[in-house]
Amino acid sequence: MEEDNGALWDRKYAEGLPSLTNPDPFFLSTYGRFVSPRFPRAGTGLDLAGGLGRHALWLAARQWKMSLVDVSEVAIGKLRDEASRLDVELDLFVADAAEYDFRRARYDLILLFYHWDRSLFPKVVSALNPGGLFVCKMATQWRVDVVSPNGAGNPLGRNEIVSLVPGLIVVDHRERPVRDRGVVEFVGSKPGALRRAQ
Repeated sequence: MEEDNGALWDRKYAEGLPSLTNPDPFFLSTYGRFVSPRFPRAGTGLDLAGGLGRHALWLAARQWKMSLVDVSEVAIGKLRDEASRLDVELDLFVADAAEYDFRRARYDLILLFYHWDRSLFPKVVSALNPGGLFVCKMATQWRVDVVSPNGAGNPLGRNEIVSLVPGLIVVDHRERPVRDRGVVEFVGSKPGALRRAQ
């Protein structure tokens, strides 16, 4: 299953996914509203299933120490080239996000965009530093009478995300319909005092 998933994304990234090279508008808005005020001198971040690194590159250019995990070797290869071209440093890992060793470090910011895997949420909460932020955007099942067109298992239900991160304080949470599905945009904060950079 994992190899099939990696091969699928390798093919997609090899063919080109230009829509996944620019930062998501929700990410940019969230950065300005919540991340930058909390971490004016940047911090450490993790981009889960980060693909071509649209968010990790943007953050690394602003002095964030970023790690990125993605199942696609093609995406990681392209990202390595782009990081070199932009002269930014990234720690890159070819792995399924669920297999990543979250004990490697603690993070001030963790991003998860359009990769739903319920097993990730407790790991995200435990990997955040006190005061750290989790920024998440993904599709949700909006109408019970509409079945996912790609047969993608069991997507998140409406308002389910809050129950998946009981260790976080909700900073921002919105859900809205988009065509035949829904989208959830979520920002959560780990309780506790921020770790201040030296």
